[in-house]
Amino acid sequence: MKAWLVKSGVLAAAGVVLAGCWHPPAPPGPITLDTTGVRPDANYGELAQVLADAVDSRGLIDTVILGNRTALLDAQLKRLAVTGPTVTPALFPTPEDRLAYWYNARAGWSLKMLAMSPCTKDSPCPEAEDRRFPLDGRTMTLADIDAVLADDADWRTLVCAPGCCLSRARPPAKPLSGADIRRRIAQGFIELVDDPARFVIDVESQQILVPSVLWRYRQRLIDHYQNTYGTVGATLGTALLPYLSGSALRRLQDAIGYQTVELSAGDKPAISD
Repeated sequence: MKAWLVKSGVLAAAGVVLAGCWHPPAPPGPITLDTTGVRPDANYGELAQVLADAVDSRGLIDTVILGNRTALLDAQLKRLAVTGPTVTPALFPTPEDRLAYWYNARAGWSLKMLAMSPCTKDSPCPEAEDRRFPLDGRTMTLADIDAVLADDADWRTLVCAPGCCLSRARPPAKPLSGADIRRRIAQGFIELVDDPARFVIDVESQQILVPSVLWRYRQRLIDHYQNTYGTVGATLGTALLPYLSGSALRRLQDAIGYQTVELSAGDKPAISD
């Protein structure tokens, strides 16, 4: 009996020691790309081809096609790694040129993260916001790109930044340019609100489920609306109406009076059937 107690005590003590030494798995290391011989160039040709092939009109991604375009996508990401507003500022002379660069970089790296992940249509997206990768002559993350976009005066710039999960705006049909980015951001917000998968209106519970990237601006938008129109008691749904048109406007108007809540975490990838 004593021997059993000794053995069990040793095992218990060992378990305590092991438990004390256990650490959660480290997050994936930084992604590296071989940029030997890659020349800086503000050219988004490979990204244009990947978007055209792998992303459909709903902003959903065919992961099989995306997987077959890895070399093409990597060629674009290598160029972005040695090109950018910091490392080659002469190639991005205007604020709009720089903004287009960050949008295209976010689209490209979001696709890369999805291509590298084991997720399925019914599983949450893997945590990728803080994984580092080469961009603009340094290492950055998707969260770093978002921080740059959040500095823009137009709140829609961050809200409409493209991603591969349903909590973010859809990937663009083609790369953006400095000449049209402001128009496309405005249109992108209309498309976001008109997208039932990304901007959820639950008629049964009478709730508007707002993506977190938009939810963060709710008080700013409400205050702006009330100051502009001299009203009180405005809701986020009401405050968004001036930025909308067409079916997106009608969709939100039909939900005026619904409670606005933040869309819960555990987002799913925007993968096509």
